[in-house]
Amino acid sequence: MDRVGLDFIGIAEGLFVTFVGLIGVGISLFRLRNKDFTLLNFGVFCFLYGIRWLIEIPTIVNVITLPLAIPDLHGLLTYLIAIPLSAFLVNVFGRGLYNTLTWFFWSTIIYAVAALAYDAFHTETMAGGSINPIVVVIWCVGGLANLLFIKGQSRSDLRVVRSVFIILFICVTNDNLVSLRLLPWALRLEHLDILVLCFGLGYVAVRRFFSTEKKLLTIEQEMTIARRIQRSNLPGKLPAAAGIAIGAKYVPMTSVAGDFYDIQTNGETGAGILIADVSGHGVGAALVGSMLKIAFASQQKNLDDPARMLTEINRILRDKMEDSFVTACALYIDIESETVRYANAGHPPPILWRKSGREISRLSQAGMILGPFPNVVYENGELSLAKGDRLVLFTDGLVEVKGKNGELFGDQRFESLVDTHSSDTVEVAVNRIMEDVIRWSGRSREASLDDDLTLLVVEILTGRRHSYR
Repeated sequence: MDRVGLDFIGIAEGLFVTFVGLIGVGISLFRLRNKDFTLLNFGVFCFLYGIRWLIEIPTIVNVITLPLAIPDLHGLLTYLIAIPLSAFLVNVFGRGLYNTLTWFFWSTIIYAVAALAYDAFHTETMAGGSINPIVVVIWCVGGLANLLFIKGQSRSDLRVVRSVFIILFICVTNDNLVSLRLLPWALRLEHLDILVLCFGLGYVAVRRFFSTEKKLLTIEQEMTIARRIQRSNLPGKLPAAAGIAIGAKYVPMTSVAGDFYDIQTNGETGAGILIADVSGHGVGAALVGSMLKIAFASQQKNLDDPARMLTEINRILRDKMEDSFVTACALYIDIESETVRYANAGHPPPILWRKSGREISRLSQAGMILGPFPNVVYENGELSLAKGDRLVLFTDGLVEVKGKNGELFGDQRFESLVDTHSSDTVEVAVNRIMEDVIRWSGRSREASLDDDLTLLVVEILTGRRHSYR
């Protein structure tokens, strides 16, 4: 075959390898959430090798004007090629025997820097000198030694990469010994070894990439289910209770957490409220939230006794939560006696805003968290209420929102917002308070939050008492 025909085949092969590299890099960058960088390193390797392949073809050199002289560009690509290849091996097989793959990776970077520095002060590039072939052979021997003796890896990946490196070792050894004129023939196998690398390592990279994608898809599906479970735990429509108005707002984080609230009425005489926060995130927290909903629904007879309600819920949850726990606060608003009874299980104490005097106080009542501890007994606190008073219940995510400088929103700012929006209806108040908190954080509603935010505001609409006990 004449020179033109050989160049045409070389160009086709070089473009193929370059195109494969671009596809690998493109897919990896498009799916940055996939933390397996095997495909990215494979793509960079193929792209660099493909470009170097093309600039070695006489037809390309004679037609295209490059910003760098061909020897300089060829040397640069030669030094860089080993870096993504060594990173690929670390991605697939970890540190290697006695950390040799890790040292292999760092040595490729050190060598590239040293070679570029050498080339800057010498007319002959190191890529064309005698040292580069020797270094490449040493790397191949080290990589092959790892692949022959490494254990505990995927048999499929190991078998493919081992076969590829055996062929590569033979081809590279041949080509470098030919360069050193230590063999009686001039046959080079470089095109064969790069095609073997392209197909062999490409198979491993693609398989690992889509395996990770499958796992991510499974996690996404589980999170979607968890989100549905958590949403179903929250009341779709707040029950109406005579004498009080209730507003509620829940802003979920990107992930799934375990915020929970529910309300039960006791005819027209009062309403029981439970707000809780399950430790952790994900499906587990959502399932515990489902148990909380069932446990609270079974406490109709204990609505007017929040302490007993928490004791019973703790008994139900005991030994069913593994390492999780729940903070909770239970309240009963007695319309007839114009009082609120409350008990706390390690939850942020609710706020009582007095319309008379615009005073703010906390419903502080100590109590152990739900779940880990058996035979816990809770105690009730009690306060009288008047028309226009408000009770504000929330989860800790609301006061622990962080600003851009890392500062927490804090109790003082939150209490100030409660007072600022006290003239709004409860429905408007919960929305505006939540908007103010998120605006202060410098984030949008779509941005990932540090935790779920849950807020309930309860206003007393009727009242006959004018003094407080």
